[in-house]
Amino acid sequence: MEFGSDLGITSSDIEKISPQITFITSNADIEAIALVSKEGYQIAFSALPQYKVDGDQFCGLASALLMTGSSTIQTLFQEDLSEIIVRAENGYIIVSNAGRLVIVCAGTVIETLMKTVKVMRIAAKNLNKIFEGR
Repeated sequence: MEFGSDLGITSSDIEKISPQITFITSNADIEAIALVSKEGYQIAFSALPQYKVDGDQFCGLASALLMTGSSTIQTLFQEDLSEIIVRAENGYIIVSNAGRLVIVCAGTVIETLMKTVKVMRIAAKNLNKIFEGR
């Protein structure tokens, strides 16, 4: 079985996805990044060694945030969720809807939070285009 085939992700799709992940990691000050399905299936995960978190746990928490946030936005505004930003004093998590996929990033440099949001919005839009119509 080829990686991602159970989600309908082809090797051609992976070649198109990879530059978007590189775009995020090159332009955002983050400690961890994951690409997950809307159901929380981990497609990719990477974290700096000092960022002590398990990839499955990170993706699972992201999925829980996504499901709760999506339900809330759908109930209140009858529209799809774009992103979730969870911020603490010393860090943040951003969950960004990318169509069939979800990008999740975590960072500790609060001063760069909005730059990271902007970078993720661009990447999410580009990832969404890869799977449009499927």
